[in-house]
Amino acid sequence: MINLWSTALSSLCQVHIIYDINVDLRVDIVIIDTQKIDTNDSLLSIFSKKSIKFLAVGTDWPEDKQIMALVHGAAGYCSESDPPELLLQAVKSILNGEIWIQRHLIPKVITALTRIKPMSGDPDTEKQFSNSSKLLQTLSERELDVAKMIRLGENNKNIASTLHITERTVKAHLTSIYRKLNVSDRLRLALFIKEFG
Repeated sequence: MINLWSTALSSLCQVHIIYDINVDLRVDIVIIDTQKIDTNDSLLSIFSKKSIKFLAVGTDWPEDKQIMALVHGAAGYCSESDPPELLLQAVKSILNGEIWIQRHLIPKVITALTRIKPMSGDPDTEKQFSNSSKLLQTLSERELDVAKMIRLGENNKNIASTLHITERTVKAHLTSIYRKLNVSDRLRLALFIKEFG
């Protein structure tokens, strides 16, 4: 399976197979076997590295584990049974700042992320809410439309079609939104809009 995927991915990027995740990685994306995560829960902590995107790949990995991986910062999950072309599409999407997960799981991931956030009533949380509301006011009307559609789990193609704009324009709006709201990806944006929008 690794050889098949390596061949497919080599058309998109350089591929290196590593066996020690603790080495100093200077890569854009890491594809990690879910068996490694199942045998070592501490690997979930590596997903929070902001400079690297992680795609978990496994066989029939339960939805709760997929959700947990995304909550910890992974960018997506693919099944080992997926054809190499789908893996290639997942990698391209993740490198473009999207997440790769079954659409019906997005609200569950957002709910899980919301549960781990600090409870309201805390002065720091109140200050964060006030600051976040101010940040939302910096978005243009169109950027707000895009952000709300991201919260619903829509992909760039559907957003472009619904708003009658190009996918390139959607990407430009997302880049601006990420910068203005200081979020790193679609999932964090969806959570931000759910919490403060």
